[in-house]
Amino acid sequence: MANGLSHGFIHVDPSNPTMFSYSDGTSFLPVGVNGHTPAVTAAYLGIPPGPQQVPAMWDSLEAHGVNTYRLFMFNQQEFADSFSWNNDEGSANLVYNTQSLDMYDLRVGKLMDRWFQQALDHNINIYLNMFVLFDVSAYPFSTSPWSSSMGGPFADINAPYASASGSGAQLERDYYIYVVSRWGAYRNLFTWEYNNEYGYYSLPPWLAMVDSVINANDPYGRPHSVSFWNYSFSSTNPVDSSAYINVTDDHFYASNGWTEFNVDSAANFQSVTRYFQYKKPVMFGEFGSSDLLYGPAWLVFIRAGYWAAFAGGGYPIIWWCGDFTSAGQAFNRAELEIVTAASKIISGLSDLPTLHPVSDVATTNKPAYVRDYAMQGDSDVVVYLRAFTSDTTRVVGLSCSLHLYHTAGKAWEATWMDPATGVSITELSGTSSSDTLTFSAPPFEADIILHVKIAGTGTAVQAGKNGAFLEFNLAQNYPNPFNPTTVIDYRLPANALVVLKVYDVLGRDVETLVDEHQSVGVHSVIFNAGNLPSGVYFYRLQAGTFIQTKKLTVLK
Repeated sequence: MANGLSHGFIHVDPSNPTMFSYSDGTSFLPVGVNGHTPAVTAAYLGIPPGPQQVPAMWDSLEAHGVNTYRLFMFNQQEFADSFSWNNDEGSANLVYNTQSLDMYDLRVGKLMDRWFQQALDHNINIYLNMFVLFDVSAYPFSTSPWSSSMGGPFADINAPYASASGSGAQLERDYYIYVVSRWGAYRNLFTWEYNNEYGYYSLPPWLAMVDSVINANDPYGRPHSVSFWNYSFSSTNPVDSSAYINVTDDHFYASNGWTEFNVDSAANFQSVTRYFQYKKPVMFGEFGSSDLLYGPAWLVFIRAGYWAAFAGGGYPIIWWCGDFTSAGQAFNRAELEIVTAASKIISGLSDLPTLHPVSDVATTNKPAYVRDYAMQGDSDVVVYLRAFTSDTTRVVGLSCSLHLYHTAGKAWEATWMDPATGVSITELSGTSSSDTLTFSAPPFEADIILHVKIAGTGTAVQAGKNGAFLEFNLAQNYPNPFNPTTVIDYRLPANALVVLKVYDVLGRDVETLVDEHQSVGVHSVIFNAGNLPSGVYFYRLQAGTFIQTKKLTVLK
């Protein structure tokens, strides 16, 4: 993973559309925080007001391993008490003070120039949220220059997203041209986020308009996203399937009703579902315990959700608790330590482009209250284990068996790590005698991470640019048991006629999921059992002469 910004501009990796890389081919994994704007971030962390408040904030983020900062381009008058450096340091809205859609606030522009340069100096990329309209409490639509009540071109909040024609759309187009042309020149611009949490309103004509502006004015091919939030984690962002969006971005909060004991399963399922459904990088642009939900238990919530999401192919960006009290600031600083631990652990991964979520890692001697999540690549295997009924009960005697490919006779190194600190607990090494490696976990509370490095390539994927799999394999569906959807992935070492079917316990054909010729590589299918009763079923893959059957459980 690149630690600096000397590798060029970030884009979606051309050889793996679920990953990011720099223009020189170096892989990039975002380890990030939500910033609002720098003065607000400083206040959240309890950095004292004064001329050095914002510089100290950047110093702190870099020291904690943060490489991505999500910057909001909207007015933040609700946070005015935290703006003590250079007067209105916290506002990044170009038209709030001018109240004119064709006149931009040059003071704000210069502030943003400074933020980009300061972030660049600290090896931090900017995930830019290009707000146009409003923030609910800080910048209501009714008082914005976009509103017809204020002389603007739009009658309501839906209107700007519904059309790409007319005077209003032209003003929007001009706004985005200015933003992209000015800040697209910075090497540390990571992703263009069109707007925030208004996925339902981001209709195709508007998406096409913004996309055309970005493509015409950003020659570096930076990723595009539109964030989304819904109370149900299974809800689909309406723009994820859009051809204009090459990053999925969902927001994930404890206010959806999850606790520290079920956040891991929810986060992992959402990550895996998005990963296999869209074949795009899966961002959680805001990931947190929600405002005023903080304390020791919610730190476990953040940590468990982070690692379960990561094991599912997702990249969470941590959200501050939204409280400027001493307790809230202490919680935010503790959250930052979770990011630091993640940065330490992720920096030890040696072959990022081949990492992908897997469901066929088995755990033995595992208590019923421990869940496991895994991802695997050519040289790395990462397993996250979560004791989900108690954060204080000590888990002892657990062993983890990894069923890999062509590892017999290869040297390996294994490290058990504390996800709260990123510190190694136990380090082991040896040479495998078979394609199954088994490791005994040290005693732990709440959670633990296992990282295994295999010497050479070929634990899962054949060496070579085509990434062809050496063996046919049908993975265990994930999650299992499930309701109502689950993911089934399988691997083909060669092109083949593939038939994948689901049967009931009497052998009756329930559903045909695949019946077509498919090419070499990893393939995934989402099976929706919404119309089936609870019970045990079987799924059978036939690819050429290869046949394999596995069991799945519908639990409603």
